[in-house]
Amino acid sequence: MTVPDLELLRRFEPVVRYTQGELFFPSAVDSYVSRCSLWQRDEQGERQLVAPVGSLSLEKLSRFDELRRNHLLYLRFVQEPLRPLDFQRWRQRPGRPVFHAPGRLSRVGLSARILNAFFDLSLVVRGTVPQGTTAAAEIQYQEMQEEDPRHVYYGRVLREGGYVILHYLFFFAMNDWRSTFHGVNDHEADWEQIFIYLIEEDGDLKPRWVAFASHDFEGDDLRRRWDDPDITIYQENHPVIFAGAGSHASYFEPGEYLMGAEPEFSKPLRNFVISLRKFWAEQLGQGSAAEAEAHTRQLFSVPFIDYARGDGVGIGPGQREQWNPVLISDEDDWVDKYRGLWGLDTRDPLGGERAPAGPKYNRDGSVRTAWYNPLGWAGLDKVPPPADAITDMRQSLVTLKEEESEVAQEIEAQREALRLQALEVEALQQADYVSTLHKEEEVALREQQKQLQALEARRVALRETCRAGKDFLQRIEQGDWGDPQAHIRHLHRPEPPVSQQARVVELWAAVSGGLLLLALVALLAALPSNWLFWLVGVGVLFGAIEASVRGYLTNYLLNLIIVLAVITAAILIWEFWWLLLIILLLAMVFYMVRENLEELRG
Repeated sequence: MTVPDLELLRRFEPVVRYTQGELFFPSAVDSYVSRCSLWQRDEQGERQLVAPVGSLSLEKLSRFDELRRNHLLYLRFVQEPLRPLDFQRWRQRPGRPVFHAPGRLSRVGLSARILNAFFDLSLVVRGTVPQGTTAAAEIQYQEMQEEDPRHVYYGRVLREGGYVILHYLFFFAMNDWRSTFHGVNDHEADWEQIFIYLIEEDGDLKPRWVAFASHDFEGDDLRRRWDDPDITIYQENHPVIFAGAGSHASYFEPGEYLMGAEPEFSKPLRNFVISLRKFWAEQLGQGSAAEAEAHTRQLFSVPFIDYARGDGVGIGPGQREQWNPVLISDEDDWVDKYRGLWGLDTRDPLGGERAPAGPKYNRDGSVRTAWYNPLGWAGLDKVPPPADAITDMRQSLVTLKEEESEVAQEIEAQREALRLQALEVEALQQADYVSTLHKEEEVALREQQKQLQALEARRVALRETCRAGKDFLQRIEQGDWGDPQAHIRHLHRPEPPVSQQARVVELWAAVSGGLLLLALVALLAALPSNWLFWLVGVGVLFGAIEASVRGYLTNYLLNLIIVLAVITAAILIWEFWWLLLIILLLAMVFYMVRENLEELRG
């Protein structure tokens, strides 16, 4: 008996826990669209109003399914951002959610904080959401809530590849990560999604995998097995999502997640520094190469925190707020036909400040992978359901055995042929008048020997694969599917809590980047004759203060001494290279003579 789609969605619907201070929650798209205007942008960037505020509905929006080449349609939710005075009144309004975010910059190094300053400056020249947009959007969102207070998820059910796939989509009127939570970007409208992958077991459908959309992660890193200890499950069937504040990204664990936006121009320098630090770690024994690489990548990234604390509003089973599901599919015209953006198109070249397209499409109008291939989106196209895996593994072992037998027979035949050919080559070797033929046959003999050795290696590989397959089959038949996190390449953990003693670090993190830039400007203005010395001195001084407030001054001084020693050695080599060359040659002569005399004595 096939369970109705809506019943399946309700049975496994997630619990979403938001961070205290969140302004926007999942809502219905109807009321949002009715408050939007529709615009068209041509290839020269000229904007034209297509439908004014109050004239749109989902049915009318679906009519805009044809567009000229290099043109773009986009909705606009906020027609005019709040003016400065109104914005300040909005900020001072009674009952405004309060958000505290200590420790963002204190978690990263000085270079990352300087990159953060340049990122902030880039917002001046990039296409960004205007200041006051979040405030205006929040006011309109509250009006939407008064008209339609439902918390909606849009859902669909697919059956493919042996899985029953539950697709949950959440729509938000605004992504206010930058303006409210010091994050990467703001943009009108936001679509987020998760998947639950069910399998048939004991005559019933049971969850096997769950996958959460989360920033730039993809494939295997998006999904967790249902028995993963990091997943919080409510009442056996409902996965708990910890949503990022403002960004609405989905996380498996509550906490604060350090994100890095890396500028393209810094990547060559980053790779060079990684090479130096790996040499430093591996050759000089100064720490771990893997840790050095991770730390260097952090140094060259603009730091942001995604706050997914889960200490605010909760929506779903067992929560104060409940879901109102709406089924969607390709049969819904507003889903299938409108390929434009769902909010303001800022034309941001980095893309972060531009609104997203709808649940089915990317910004360029192509169909989202998550929509047409939800198994491949989460890396599950290669993972069969458990029952199929057992059947497939048994068949694979039979196939491996058959192939091993065939390879063994081929080895015997080729070995016999190789031995006969070797005798012929040996016979030709004795005849001087066929030397050319002998060389040709000798080359053919070596080639045939390589083929035989390759077959032997193949037989060993088949044997080892068969042995591992038998062990694996025995485990999975007993229900042991191994480490639930074995497939994850990049496990993203929340940052440890900021300690109570971190106030000094936070204060230094807030002012150090600006002070360093001020010192560099002062150097450029003064232009002392030995400016390079002063430049290095300023860098060393700021590094020492940084190390001191963070508690690793001793390690910093040790590394500084090593650097100075290396520089000193390089200077000595440059100044006295001829003397060093003579000493090296004398040492080589002494070593060679000693070794030769030892050989004669022995």
